[in-house]
Amino acid sequence: MLYKEFVELYERCTLGNCTPQEQKLFEEYRDNFDLSDMPWTSDFGNKAEIEQRLKTDLQNRLFKNQVKHLIPVGWWAAAAAVVFVLGGLLFANKYFNSNTKPYQLASDKNIIKPGGNKATLTLADGKQIALDGLRKGKLFTLNDVTVNNDVDSSITYQKTASQITGKSQPYNVLSTPRGGKYQITLADGSKIWLNAGSTIKFPVDFTSDERAVELSGEAYFEVAHDAMRPFKVTSAGQVVQVLGTHFDINAYPDEAAVKTTLLQGSVKVYRKNQTAITQQIIIKPNEQAVFKSDKLSKTTVDADEFVAWKNGVILFKNADIHDVMSKIARWYNVEIEYQGQIGNDTYNGEIPRNAAFSEVIKILKLDDINVKSSGRKLIVSQ
Repeated sequence: MLYKEFVELYERCTLGNCTPQEQKLFEEYRDNFDLSDMPWTSDFGNKAEIEQRLKTDLQNRLFKNQVKHLIPVGWWAAAAAVVFVLGGLLFANKYFNSNTKPYQLASDKNIIKPGGNKATLTLADGKQIALDGLRKGKLFTLNDVTVNNDVDSSITYQKTASQITGKSQPYNVLSTPRGGKYQITLADGSKIWLNAGSTIKFPVDFTSDERAVELSGEAYFEVAHDAMRPFKVTSAGQVVQVLGTHFDINAYPDEAAVKTTLLQGSVKVYRKNQTAITQQIIIKPNEQAVFKSDKLSKTTVDADEFVAWKNGVILFKNADIHDVMSKIARWYNVEIEYQGQIGNDTYNGEIPRNAAFSEVIKILKLDDINVKSSGRKLIVSQ
């Protein structure tokens, strides 16, 4: 449909894969019009007439570069509305009386968009359920626990009967892809927000003397208080133990260190071998435990920086280029390629997680980061 292809052409232009004339035209449209709420009206003539005017205007602007000013707002509003009403109109020679060969639209897989609510739930028997925030309601009931996919793009495990202590429970796994995020409420009421490219393994219900989960990637935890049963998170060789508190763990396999950042309460972080704890530290709010090269240490931080992702912001404070690019790569699902000698500069700033990828590139360039895109690859050079 024309609207979709209009958006694709805009994406093509902002990624630098179009002519200067196309780039100028679509930047003007973006900067001057909001097309998201334009209802159809018949005040501007019949559909066939507006369709022809729209085709003629686009032909002149994209291929002949003769029109230097935008069409009036009222007319464009009507024409834009036709986009949603007239299906099947393509940018092709059969619609344009022109000898100019139309460009080839970029495929959907190469259009880079911000991440969103999507995840996969894997059950103990291997069955997988795709979660995208669209399928609402009850998914299944198992061992007196009902599992629902909720309207706010989160999955909830809710007990429907009293807990049976000691009863063995199957494990489920919630995974987000690169460019995905999701929230889960466990059977004890603890809430977990999964960042992009992350996995959490957990029991359907907690029936032993401890509540244990396993994490790969990054997650923010709001653990329900239970003085009798500690909550433990195992990730990349370390264990975080709490009774009830708020904290973030960054444990991506490709990161140099595992970072546990505390917002509220207190947390014990430790390493252990098969028989005993080998290292442990206690952190307090605005402190961070760092597990690197088999050693635990702690440092003082601004905790809000490390949970900004949960609140819709990619935030950088004195971050090196690799930290900047790895966060962007996970959320926008792109590959990063470094060319030449990359400096040791640090960067400060923030990028809204709903920003168009073209805007991300502009922000990076404003910070003197030399980047260019090629398909789903972002090339960083000196």
